[in-house]
Amino acid sequence: MPELPEVYPMPPDLTRYTEATRRTLYDLVVRVQFSPIPDARPGDWPGPSYTPDAAGLNVFYAFHRWFAAWTDLDELELPPDQRLELVRIVADQRSPFGIGLEEV
Repeated sequence: MPELPEVYPMPPDLTRYTEATRRTLYDLVVRVQFSPIPDARPGDWPGPSYTPDAAGLNVFYAFHRWFAAWTDLDELELPPDQRLELVRIVADQRSPFGIGLEEV
C-alpha cells in the first residue's frame, strides 16, 4: 500500500494580533524550542536545561510581525545582553508545528 503524504497543521493567522493567536504561538514556541526532542539519538541536542518561565519567554506582536524572546540560561559565560534570543515567528506549512523561527 502506498504511503500517504504527511499532513501538517495550518499555520495560525499571523496577519493581526489576537490573544488567542499569541497563546497558540507561545505554546508552539515552547514545543519547538523548549521541549525534549522525541526519539532523540545519543549526541542529539536534548533541548535547554531550563523552562520557558525561567527563561522569561515572551511572545509579542510588533511592526505587523510576531516575535519570541527569551534568555539563554545555558550560556552563563556571556554577558546578559548577549544571552538574549530573539526570533521572528513565520508560517511554515512544511514544519510539523505550522511555524518556523527565524533569527533576527
